Parts: sequence; C-alpha cells; structure tokens
Amino acid sequence: MTQKTLERVKAEIKREIIQEFVLPILREVKDAEGDYKETFVRQMLKAAKEKPTYVYDSKAFLRQVKE
Repeated sequence: MTQKTLERVKAEIKREIIQEFVLPILREVKDAEGDYKETFVRQMLKAAKEKPTYVYDSKAFLRQVKE
C-alpha cells in the first residue's frame, strides 16, 4: 500500500466515523431551555469581537461593572 493510498483510506475512515457517530450525537443534543433569541445571539457575537476596555482604578470600577 502506498503512502497516498494509506492517507486516502485514513481520510475515508475518519469521514465515516464522523458521519456515523459524531453527527448523530450532535443532532440529538438540544438546549433544555429552548433556542436562544436571535437578537441575543447577535449581541453576544458582537460583544465577543470587541476589544474590552478595562480601567482598574477604584472610582471607575463601579461604573465599569454597572455598564
């Protein structure tokens, strides 16, 4: 068996394992509380992309927490 054939067989086995075992498990997993609101998801994704700005002095800390 050549190296190229071996790599192709490994890739095929990997693909089959994912299709047969991993994907069905992921399809069955659902959020017990239901789906998240689309607006909430958009807000969280936007916030995750932003660079956080933290000020660590005593007076600004409470303002930062309240925001």
